[in-house]
Amino acid sequence: MKKLFMLMIIAAFLVACSNDEPKEAVESTEPTEETAPTEQTSDGVEEGLKEDTVEREYAAFANDEVPVNSKVKFLGKVAAIDQGVYAVQSAADESSDEIIYVKDIRLGERTDILEGFDVSVYGTYDGKDDKGVPVIKGIFIDAD
Repeated sequence: MKKLFMLMIIAAFLVACSNDEPKEAVESTEPTEETAPTEQTSDGVEEGLKEDTVEREYAAFANDEVPVNSKVKFLGKVAAIDQGVYAVQSAADESSDEIIYVKDIRLGERTDILEGFDVSVYGTYDGKDDKGVPVIKGIFIDAD
């Protein structure tokens, strides 16, 4: 009899603890508004970057006047292209060998840049390479 009584108590306990009760649907009276994150268009990003850059001449890079990782603009003519790295000659003095290397990490639309093109390079200054040549990470390269 004790065993039967214990089984009835355990069964009652399990029935009381079950999750079979229907839950009421909770309805909010407040209107819900879905917010989508606002995305800047690539034009907005491009304009923002171009506005923040400072135009630099070759002499500023050669004399270490430009801090590494600063936003810069450089004007020149493409003298050579080698595996995504442009050798850009200074537009100020095309007769000298004032060359800056530009690593092509362009965002947005990629237009073909060929040797001899006049370009405006917008990007970040990456310091000098092993040969002492200044290097810019070209985020936007516009053919003029």
